[in-house]
Amino acid sequence: MDHPQLNKVLRTALYIRVSTEEQAMHGYSLQAQEDNLIRYAHEHGHKIVDIYRDEGNSARKPITKRKVVLQLLDDVQADKIDLILFIKLDRWTRNVEAYHSVQKILDAHNVSWQTTMEDYETLTANGRFKVNIMLSVNESESDRTSERIKFVFEGKRQRREWCFTGPVWPYGYKPEIIDGVKRCVKDPELEPIVQDFWDYILKYNSVRKAGMYCCEKYGITRNYRSWMGTARNELYTGTFHGVEDYCPAYISREDWERIILGHEIIKKTQNPTRVYLFTGLIRCPACGNTLKGTFKTYPSDRSKEYNGYRCNNAKLRTCTFRHQLSERKIENYLTENIRAELEQYIIRTEVAANEKRRQPKVHDLVALNEQLRRLNVIFIAGNISDDEYAKETSRIKSEIAKAKQQEQEDRPVNIERLRTFCQTDFLATYDSLDKEDQRRIWRSIIKEIYVEGTKVTGIKFRE
Repeated sequence: MDHPQLNKVLRTALYIRVSTEEQAMHGYSLQAQEDNLIRYAHEHGHKIVDIYRDEGNSARKPITKRKVVLQLLDDVQADKIDLILFIKLDRWTRNVEAYHSVQKILDAHNVSWQTTMEDYETLTANGRFKVNIMLSVNESESDRTSERIKFVFEGKRQRREWCFTGPVWPYGYKPEIIDGVKRCVKDPELEPIVQDFWDYILKYNSVRKAGMYCCEKYGITRNYRSWMGTARNELYTGTFHGVEDYCPAYISREDWERIILGHEIIKKTQNPTRVYLFTGLIRCPACGNTLKGTFKTYPSDRSKEYNGYRCNNAKLRTCTFRHQLSERKIENYLTENIRAELEQYIIRTEVAANEKRRQPKVHDLVALNEQLRRLNVIFIAGNISDDEYAKETSRIKSEIAKAKQQEQEDRPVNIERLRTFCQTDFLATYDSLDKEDQRRIWRSIIKEIYVEGTKVTGIKFRE
């Protein structure tokens, strides 16, 4: 049965939020969110009732302390609104409890909400079911996501400003202030190395050999993966994310497309839309390197592709792990075993916590600190020799170190999120999720997947 709101012009409220000035600079700015929502509302024939700008508030902050949300809810209770639009679910809330408290008010007044940049909505039963599952995922990953920076940096790219944060810059480039603007320019110290790298590829058509040649010629240490990243990066043609003349080029666009994009290894990793479910979660059992996503085609049907994981060090013959793991087999193992593995982990964690509680404390940190304080008083008063003071201080500090270590070991593991997840029937809707959401689900509960050969042998959960 269709939702009654699906066949009428919806009175729509636009909700936009940034948490701090830092969020505005490095996330989705208020203006960028507003432009996106207005465009969406007009395209879908909605009537915009009002725009609610929630500046300087975290999505984890209690609803009662977010005045703009309270104002919005007042208008909901006054029956002025049919639909609330925001760009992403984490703009609305990352707190499951807060979400449900607000949702009760919305449901009581037949008000739905919808995201414009994610496939979430509450107009249908399936939409509400999906939201309940993904909320717990969003809450756990709220401090790990980095997607928001693309909104602000798109503007910087268009203005040809320096867009690279952190200590790692594109190899062969550096920032430089030109006419008051920080631009991307060639690094004079690295320019000969990078130019030789591209010249070698153009002549011999081999990224691996070009990297080895530069390492030997200039006495540098740079692995194959880094050289491959350089070769794949269109920045070296002077174009960055579609912005031409962004920076000085090392190679012409024509040569890059002819030689680099035609290179078999490059072509296999060039698809920017490909999503690997378990990237960063699997380590090589031989060398400890993180396995990298790759894909192949079936010999019987080259139009069909499948994802896998391999150790790049094996390509350089510095690792003995020659296997390629099938993503589908790993996914099948997890969907078949994840609930049982979670339940066993929760039981083991609870048993271990009970055992720790029963064990008497060998070291009392408060008492030891008091002993150290009294010893200092005695020493200052001149009632103990220097040698005795040094010996006793060393003993107490050693006991304090042991006490702190025991306190760290005795710290209870928070398994409530895993317990809640275990009780959620997420597998019922798993196949209907897109691959990015499937990837977020696994990363929200799994820290590492252990393998031996081509088989999964264990799972380490996030605490």
